[in-house]
Amino acid sequence: MDEQTKQRLRHIRDATEVNTRHQQGFVTRNSVERHERASVQIKSEVMENRQIDYKSHMKWLKN
Repeated sequence: MDEQTKQRLRHIRDATEVNTRHQQGFVTRNSVERHERASVQIKSEVMENRQIDYKSHMKWLKN
């Protein structure tokens, strides 16, 4: 294998590793954001029901 081919393959390998790390970070960040949005949605739906005072029963709603 000549030097140019080795260098090209090295660049491809490095770029693949960087893309994989970026994708993993993206998936993790999206998962965390999705869980945060779901938590907010649950709280708002529970608090919307005004017939029952949920705050006295569910301490996590106060956060």
